[in-house]
Amino acid sequence: MSKIIQGMKTFALRIDLESEKGISKGLPNLLNLLKEFGFKASFYLAMGGESNPLELIKYNGKLSSAGERTIRVFSTAEKIRMVILPKDFAVKNRIILKRILEEGHELGIHGWKHREWTRGLNRINVEKTVDKSVKKYTKIFGKQPESFTSPGFNTNQKVIEVLNKKNLRVISDFPGEKRFKINGTQIVNVPITICGKNKTPIIEYLVSEGLSDKEIYFYLTKKIKEKEFSSMYIHDLFECIEKINLLRMLFNFFKDEKINVKTIKEIAEEKRYYEK
Repeated sequence: MSKIIQGMKTFALRIDLESEKGISKGLPNLLNLLKEFGFKASFYLAMGGESNPLELIKYNGKLSSAGERTIRVFSTAEKIRMVILPKDFAVKNRIILKRILEEGHELGIHGWKHREWTRGLNRINVEKTVDKSVKKYTKIFGKQPESFTSPGFNTNQKVIEVLNKKNLRVISDFPGEKRFKINGTQIVNVPITICGKNKTPIIEYLVSEGLSDKEIYFYLTKKIKEKEFSSMYIHDLFECIEKINLLRMLFNFFKDEKINVKTIKEIAEEKRYYEK
């Protein structure tokens, strides 16, 4: 764990891994960039892969928490392939995914399948879903996961009880300015402090509002300068493919301003940033 310097601004970058295209094409871009700058980040993997046709029909409603994506990220051909031949991207991309841990980043769980969690949390067996996610993670990566983020920030008391029971001690699902422990559990929540409308990823949201990369850069750096601790989340699919140069601009800002870039798990374990 890096040394804590009193008064230094701290930033956490969370990346949700939830698509074959994003993991295979976007993840290597980001890992290379992080390695170049020597920064660590927090990745969260949807363990079940893409939804099959029956699941697409069953969970076809609107998101119950975070906002819907408004930017086009898949071609028509890619959408057809996903429906006809859904892929298990956790297994298929296990080599590049293992690189996350090998290079010292955090890798947690982002539910089983994104669609079923965001659109059908009240219909699934949460304990069985988390259990099979943990077992698959352990089989692929040879270690127990320690952190979890709910797809679409969609969570409830049952989820918290199950995560606590399964010894998943770090989450990033509830709003706030500082980390805090969930009452009656050993779970620490590290909030995402910079989001777009309806909890959408901030870069994606600002792009949808028509802002240029330069305008987004100035917006984000201003936000980061305002607080001692700040965080944001991105996806493998859009930012790591289409906005990798913007991320490079931000990383240069972190380097120039000597901002302490940490993982969500590292922040959860620190004594400062603690809020009841």
